[in-house]
Amino acid sequence: MLTKGFAQPDYSCLYDDETETFESLDVAGKDVAQICCNNARELLSVRNMGAARCVGFDQSAEFLKQSEELAAITNQELELVCGDFYKIDERFDGTFDIVIITIGVFGWMPDLAAFTEIPVWLLKPVGHIMIHEEHPIVNMFDPVVEKPFEPYFAYFRDQLLQEKGAIIYDGSTADPEINHWWFFHNLADIMNSLIGTGPQIRRYDKYPRNISTTTYDLFQNHTVKTPMSYLLVAQ
Repeated sequence: MLTKGFAQPDYSCLYDDETETFESLDVAGKDVAQICCNNARELLSVRNMGAARCVGFDQSAEFLKQSEELAAITNQELELVCGDFYKIDERFDGTFDIVIITIGVFGWMPDLAAFTEIPVWLLKPVGHIMIHEEHPIVNMFDPVVEKPFEPYFAYFRDQLLQEKGAIIYDGSTADPEINHWWFFHNLADIMNSLIGTGPQIRRYDKYPRNISTTTYDLFQNHTVKTPMSYLLVAQ
């Protein structure tokens, strides 16, 4: 789907409210970075909106290979950096107008305060952080249990979730005995981690839209809606 899409001129995978947000930030001609860029589909969409220098950071070399493939299809230039987020080269400090963080990033981060310092390092003195993430309320529910609409986990949960089996995005087979961990952060944790590192929150909107895996579509399609995602802009 993405390969067919990006074969078209000016293709974008962004939601309308994301597009509107980037337009309000005058993204055309701006320098943009994405932390945990995955296959860089959002970053390439922003590039197609006229962004100037675009740099994607990720710890997965395999994801960055997919980024390179998509960039080649679009004939757009991206700079892709593989490595530890906490050891980004100093040459990137203070060089970006906008830093993007999207779905599924915060749950992998045990220390939000330390993680939210990273976009602050990367931003120019007057810059913006754009976050489009899963709403923490979603983490209260398990779509595969017998009663999925009843809270399964506590919202105020301190313990991390440990599960068997690697989370695989490319359809390959992984060792089922491999552990993975997920960290629960409520909305106050997220907001306060941002406020504590300096940026001021300029916009916050929440949506009943599922941006997680398709197993959560049953909540999006349910008659009684709950927040499932949010968009936040900090300056």
